[in-house]
Amino acid sequence: MNVKESEEKINLSNIDQITPLLPSIFNATTGLDFLRVIDSLYVKQLPSLNEVVFGIASEAKFDIFNDKNIRILQALETSTFWQRCCCTTRRRFKLRIMDNNNQDIILIKRSFKCCSGCCWCACSQCCSQEVTVESPPETLIGTVSQEGSCCRSIFAIKDDDDNHILTVRGPLVRCDGPLSCCCETKFTLIGTDGSTEIGAIYKKYRGFIEEATTSADVYLLKFPMDLDVKMKAMLLAALFLVEYMLYSAVPSKN
Repeated sequence: MNVKESEEKINLSNIDQITPLLPSIFNATTGLDFLRVIDSLYVKQLPSLNEVVFGIASEAKFDIFNDKNIRILQALETSTFWQRCCCTTRRRFKLRIMDNNNQDIILIKRSFKCCSGCCWCACSQCCSQEVTVESPPETLIGTVSQEGSCCRSIFAIKDDDDNHILTVRGPLVRCDGPLSCCCETKFTLIGTDGSTEIGAIYKKYRGFIEEATTSADVYLLKFPMDLDVKMKAMLLAALFLVEYMLYSAVPSKN
């Protein structure tokens, strides 16, 4: 065996030793682990042609981006036509949140409540808006429920043992519609002490035409980097409850 053949044999043996280590480095993270290194999410609803032309809500679709503007998740609504047509902001739905490999990561469910919506009557369990959150699907990690209030929307974020962990507090005045360009609606995230602001949900203005013709909305969600990944998923669910409860109505065609 000459020197060249010996070097090739050594190189091939080194490759055989190194190659098996690569998949463990490059494999995508599973479950909610990817949220550990994220402190903000940008949620953009895709406009619906049915809304623009016929004024009828379609099953909503959302793209979810990280702070580098890379899409990391997609959310797809499942609901009935009659729920969307007749119940609009109170409708029953399931929202599947999937990664870029179409793997279900989070499942959000909401039941229909005919008397829900008003912050005054949310003290009653039968009238309080609520979503349950599962991750992975069939494994409950918590709930987001509307709290009673005389003047603003307040949501309690609870774990799977029904312990109140965080609070989302809405503004006294909500801005929406084509003429709200000078106003940004902020829903403040309150920590476990009940007073400290640790993040927020911001509803962004989309432009006059989009605001006037479709209910597709854009949000920015901010939270602490070291927050538990389950609570980050719960905050994303809170964002969707805010969207469906307060901003999912199709704009008037007057």
